[in-house]
Amino acid sequence: MMNQTFYLKDKDQSLTALTPIRLAIHVPCTILEAQDAYHHLYHLYFKDQQFLAAKKVSRSKRRSYTEKAFTQGIVFLCPHPLADQLAEDGATIMNQSFTGLLKKVQHDPLETVEVFSCFDGLIKEEKLFKVLRDHYYTYKRDGKFKKAAVVYERIKSIYPEHEWVQSIRSEKVDLTTDQRLLWQARNLKEGFSVSHQLAAAEEEYRSSPSPGTFKTLLAFTNEHYTPSEQQMLYDRLLTDGYDEPARNAFKELVRNHQPVEAIQLLAKYPFTLRASDVRDLRVMLHDKDNLRSLQFETLCSKLAPHLTDYPDEMNEIILTALKYSPDHDLITLLKHLAPLESLPVYELIKQLSEIAEDPEQQAAAGDLYEKLGFYSEAIDCFTYEMELHPESREPVERLSQTYLAAGQAEEAQAYQELLKSMIS
Repeated sequence: MMNQTFYLKDKDQSLTALTPIRLAIHVPCTILEAQDAYHHLYHLYFKDQQFLAAKKVSRSKRRSYTEKAFTQGIVFLCPHPLADQLAEDGATIMNQSFTGLLKKVQHDPLETVEVFSCFDGLIKEEKLFKVLRDHYYTYKRDGKFKKAAVVYERIKSIYPEHEWVQSIRSEKVDLTTDQRLLWQARNLKEGFSVSHQLAAAEEEYRSSPSPGTFKTLLAFTNEHYTPSEQQMLYDRLLTDGYDEPARNAFKELVRNHQPVEAIQLLAKYPFTLRASDVRDLRVMLHDKDNLRSLQFETLCSKLAPHLTDYPDEMNEIILTALKYSPDHDLITLLKHLAPLESLPVYELIKQLSEIAEDPEQQAAAGDLYEKLGFYSEAIDCFTYEMELHPESREPVERLSQTYLAAGQAEEAQAYQELLKSMIS
């Protein structure tokens, strides 16, 4: 998986190429952490997928909103589809100053408080405090005491020890519908975005992976992700060690009669096979066309371990697969077969490797090569034997049989004719 690159354009028209690293889903703001070519970090703030502002940072201020977002929110490594939805590959995002942002949102004082309370680690304390306190007094003057109380609670959460906070009598206010508290409890009532629900479903699966939690996540992603976004999520989960996406995809491929793709998926993303998965794999590996599509090393290292309870069957599959392997180097084959050294085929190749170059044992070597389906090498061995013992009928008979097994009927017939001439 490759992270995308997007561009941040500042007021001086300079462009900075950024690569996403992490995404912190929180309320009210989501933070995308990205880095430039020099590994400098940037935090980009979004609300309801709308870009607010970006800031080059060194580290998060302790007890700031940013720190809370990355420690108490839902954090995903990139690439991730929710990050792509915020900053598409190749997109240019126009940055703006906090002053410019303030002018845009000042028509809604409570919205201003919600957004700017997320920048407590980025804006100087006295400036941010003034912005928030001014809105508190605006609501008080207008007789909107509940909203004033909400603003006070926001200021108190940022500056609990501030002299002004200590001097104000806290009014009782019902915060049971406060989205920050609901989000903290993952109580996603009305008002939460699709992105928050997607993030919560993924978090639930990651914390408690099971067919049930994956089914919930699958339902959300089927409805709200494109196929490419869904695949990106599954690749992310597989990379992080969660196997339910692979199992689900494997079953779908088997159900859709795509055995080659199913085998390749299992080889790339191994997962713990259940009994039904093992049955499907056994059936697929007995199909010669499926075996032809596999590298021999992959069969030995990635797939064979799933069939340890079926050694005789696995030995038969390995012998069949050897016939389609382009690499007949015995030392290489023994290396590939090392995880399966208890199988008879391993011993056969080991024995062959010990006599293959011995001129006195070419007949025996030819027999072993033929058992492996390495007909070209077997023919070389029997030809050497025939030249060494021109009066013997056995090498000629073996050559005829081997050519026939290799599908070369004309050559097999020629050696049959030679046998007849030897008899007469």
